[in-house]
Amino acid sequence: MAAVNFELKNYQKESLGKFEQYLVDTEEMGANLAFYKLTSLPYRDAPNIADGTPYVCLRVPTGGGKTLMAAVSVGIAAKSHMQTPNPMVLWLVPSTPIKYQTLAALKNVDHPYRAALMEQFGRNVSVMDKDEALAMSRADAEGGACIIVSTIQSFKRDDKDGLKAYQDSGALMDHFSGLKDEQTEHLEKVEGTHRPIASLVNLLRLHRPMVIVDEAHNARSALSFDTLENFHPSLILELTATPQTEYEPKKEKYPSNILHSVSAAELKAEQMIKLPIRLTTNSDWQKTIGAALDCRHSLEEAAQAERAETKEYIRPIILFQAQSASKNDPARITYDVIKKHLLEDKLIPEDQIAVHTGPEKDLDGLDVLSEDCDVRYIITQSKLKEGWDCPFAYVLCSVAEQRSGTAVEQILGRILRMPKAKRKTIDVLNRAYAFVASANFNATAEALKDGLVEGSGFNKQEVNELVTDNSDLGFDRFRNETDFESEPVEIDHTPVVEVQKKISELPVRVRARLSFNEEKNTFVYKGQMSKEDRNLVQLKMANVAGADKAIDRLYQETNGYQRSQAADIDKPPFIVPGLVFSEQGKLELFKRDHFLDLPWRLDECDATSILDRFTLRLDSKRGELDVTQKGKMEIRFIDRMHDDLLAVVHEPSWNIPRLANWIDTGIKKQDVTKPSSVMFMKKVLDALIYQGGFTLDELVRNKFDLRRAVSDLIGDLREVRETQNYSALFSVDASKFAVSAEEGVIFDEQTYAYNQPHKGGYRFQKHYATLIGDLKDSGEEYDCAKYLDQMDAVQYWIRNVEQKPNSFWLQLPKYKFYPDFVALLKDGRILVVEYKGAYLYNDDDAKSKRFIGEVWANASEGKCLFVMPTERRFDEIDKIAGV
Repeated sequence: MAAVNFELKNYQKESLGKFEQYLVDTEEMGANLAFYKLTSLPYRDAPNIADGTPYVCLRVPTGGGKTLMAAVSVGIAAKSHMQTPNPMVLWLVPSTPIKYQTLAALKNVDHPYRAALMEQFGRNVSVMDKDEALAMSRADAEGGACIIVSTIQSFKRDDKDGLKAYQDSGALMDHFSGLKDEQTEHLEKVEGTHRPIASLVNLLRLHRPMVIVDEAHNARSALSFDTLENFHPSLILELTATPQTEYEPKKEKYPSNILHSVSAAELKAEQMIKLPIRLTTNSDWQKTIGAALDCRHSLEEAAQAERAETKEYIRPIILFQAQSASKNDPARITYDVIKKHLLEDKLIPEDQIAVHTGPEKDLDGLDVLSEDCDVRYIITQSKLKEGWDCPFAYVLCSVAEQRSGTAVEQILGRILRMPKAKRKTIDVLNRAYAFVASANFNATAEALKDGLVEGSGFNKQEVNELVTDNSDLGFDRFRNETDFESEPVEIDHTPVVEVQKKISELPVRVRARLSFNEEKNTFVYKGQMSKEDRNLVQLKMANVAGADKAIDRLYQETNGYQRSQAADIDKPPFIVPGLVFSEQGKLELFKRDHFLDLPWRLDECDATSILDRFTLRLDSKRGELDVTQKGKMEIRFIDRMHDDLLAVVHEPSWNIPRLANWIDTGIKKQDVTKPSSVMFMKKVLDALIYQGGFTLDELVRNKFDLRRAVSDLIGDLREVRETQNYSALFSVDASKFAVSAEEGVIFDEQTYAYNQPHKGGYRFQKHYATLIGDLKDSGEEYDCAKYLDQMDAVQYWIRNVEQKPNSFWLQLPKYKFYPDFVALLKDGRILVVEYKGAYLYNDDDAKSKRFIGEVWANASEGKCLFVMPTERRFDEIDKIAGV
């Protein structure tokens, strides 16, 4: 069976990394303090759920891949919190159609969701719905990850179907044989006896399931939380685009604990969604439909041209939103009126039209993505088939006057997903289009923006940039394959052959359109240049004198921009050179590989320090934690959960090789080979048994604590190794460092990503992107940003956001360093600013950052500057810039 790719996007890795760190911290400090540590926000226990139960939410806008993240989260929770190789998971979805869709994907071994589970649990994965779970075998429950997909409604006692989950079942009797008293303590009993009811709910209680709540905003009532408590969950993870944030118990409003929020900018930067939405309004509904049809026809032309160049198949689809029928208004534009207009007036073949509203359900069983499907027009009313997501949907055409965000939120998100999550070479295919029958453009635009916030989970600060005027679609320029020629460039210092070589190194789609006229010293580009391709060419030609301005003007000309049309057209390219290292005569971006020999011989390290790190958790110590103080009760919750999970599975006999392999398998070590790692684990066990006096049984009973201690030891050993090798490299090979724009980053509105947009009242004038990411609205760092914005020497500056794919970074021994701000000075120099509070200024981390920043600046021969001001001494910025 071929491997299935489910590579995570950067924002997905960041979100799940936060989730993993939260669970690790929960083991040490409880759910409450762990949440505050990562968010600086107060934590609210889930209503009616046991105190100490981890209960957090990952907020991901529409199109962000929540289901894949949920699948990956199972392995994270099993290792970092439940600490079991066979977790039981109750995966709750908002509706029956989505349940069937999720089940089909998780059961399909060729689907990325199943691949994500198999990466952690191999083939030991069971996926079932509630009806199948009512006859679950003990092997399914204990043999690996057991995933039960259902709706929360199907577990409510007051529902006839839900009651089945609480009733005695002969098929489940085997699960309750041989239980100890402490295991049956919290199980429901047969009336008048001490025998546990052999029910599915009791089985879930026994296994302390992880509960995943998909689209969690649909399960917020007190009754929903009562139902969740019936399962005695180990943790609750919510995934939704629109989490509840208000706390009004009387109205059954209970807020989610939002651990991490993903922004629209991140989805856009990762090429997940089509943005902006280009809006056109017209009070005449027939003209509105006509304009939408013209747009779709042009998009299909663009899609055919895209396929000729990239082989990717796209069939653009219009989603028509009709008005509801009314006995009092027979003139309403209902779905049948639209269909008749398409068939009779527009002569569209009937097999290209699908209706999914009221009695007609044409989408059921229809594979819209298949090349054999002819559907190009889908008519609905308020919402589409639940769980239906089609990246071919490019155009929303609504004949219903849009007066609120809720009127469009159900359908607006359907046109946002980018086909194959990858930007297209023809730029018109990177946007979505909305045509609305309305006499008021501004009111309609606001309604669409409200829909993006209320229904798709985007931030209020972002949506102003996400809905734009559609007066110029750009289709004529896409069709224009004219050759556009740049102004001449100076090539005195760059031979023509070197320019040609640089062109040959560009991606196929770019070099097929770009050429260099050797007689005129000009660049020639065929057709419309996308901003992404402009950036690629700018980076590649960064060292060619005058190429930056020539390419930028060429980009403007191929797109037909007038210099007064858009504020960002006159912005110069913002290229920041990277720090490079000379490796065998080749300049490469400086990273960990240059100072770490891989693989790491972990088995050669001293394992005996484990004796100072590992101790047994005595029962008496556990008892002391069972007190009324809430923080300690949370720790008691963790201990009780681990005991419950250990008791429910009968493990085979253990020996030293098996325990060594078990510890090794549970620790991430991409820099160590398996034999070296297992050998180190055996050294650890030998030290504990022969020098520490521990028995094998004691180590097995406390194996999760032992694995955590070993993981910490390996982390410390790795840190020592990295720091030593890093320092040695600079002392021996300092002359091998340089800077190179070709290995740098180019800041751009399209790829500028952040977690949260800045909300402060001060209006910044020189920030390169329209929105500013992850900047607080007060404090020393904020004041530093204001100072940069007001400096005469600064042409543009940008907030450099950590851990984003298109941010500037420098390599430190342990991690990548992302400075706070990067500025483009008017004289062309690049200024990097890292602000540090006085209490951190002289710690080792700050010293390391100053060191590598100065190495980068010195290697640039005056073209790049680095400064680390503190205590609001912003005059240091002036001094380094020479102003």
